[in-house]
Amino acid sequence: MLDPLNGSVAGSAPQPSASAPPSLGELGRSDFLRLLIAQLEHQDPLQPARDREFVAELATFSSLEQLIGVNQNLRQLALAQATLVNAQALNLIGKEALVESGDTIEVRRGLPSRLVYALPRPAARATLTILRPDGSPLRVFELERTPGGRFVLPWDGTDADGRPVPDGSYRFEVHATDLQGEPMALALFQALPIDGVQFGAEGVTLVSGTQEIPFDRIVEIRAESGAQD
Repeated sequence: MLDPLNGSVAGSAPQPSASAPPSLGELGRSDFLRLLIAQLEHQDPLQPARDREFVAELATFSSLEQLIGVNQNLRQLALAQATLVNAQALNLIGKEALVESGDTIEVRRGLPSRLVYALPRPAARATLTILRPDGSPLRVFELERTPGGRFVLPWDGTDADGRPVPDGSYRFEVHATDLQGEPMALALFQALPIDGVQFGAEGVTLVSGTQEIPFDRIVEIRAESGAQD
């Protein structure tokens, strides 16, 4: 479990409790009291501490007590929030994450990841080409040309001759032009099944097969796999 106050992972190393003694170089309440008592015991009887000085030192001690209490409460609150976030992340296993796609699509057990795309405006032409490892075309798709919603690439994991392709990652290229003939970028996403949750120093990461999915790449969480816009 991630401790947001220090960026460490619970279970990987002993964590200090809220009442743990301060580290070297820090002044705790016990140290402050010992210094205050030592000052009173060794003060010059002919020049005792003035009332205002003593009151100021007591006020300093009171502020220290309050700051220690606030720090302990904040740490407990942060740990409680981290526990809640981690527990909620576990509930995502078995669901499907729509994530921002790069330029690769993965085939596992003969089935490709579902590639989802969206057009910002009408297109005169839009094609997506899946490439072999040597860079030659494996399969070419003519894409939907009208905007409005997201569309799923209808690839079943076969090449142009209908033969299943080996498992692995395949690079793809997208070329689209608008009605004025200008190049147009498509929004591309992958719909990935969530197989697990990983807790690390960088935070919570979802796992799909061999891929790690940071939360900042997630666009949408779907309750059921196979849903289509």
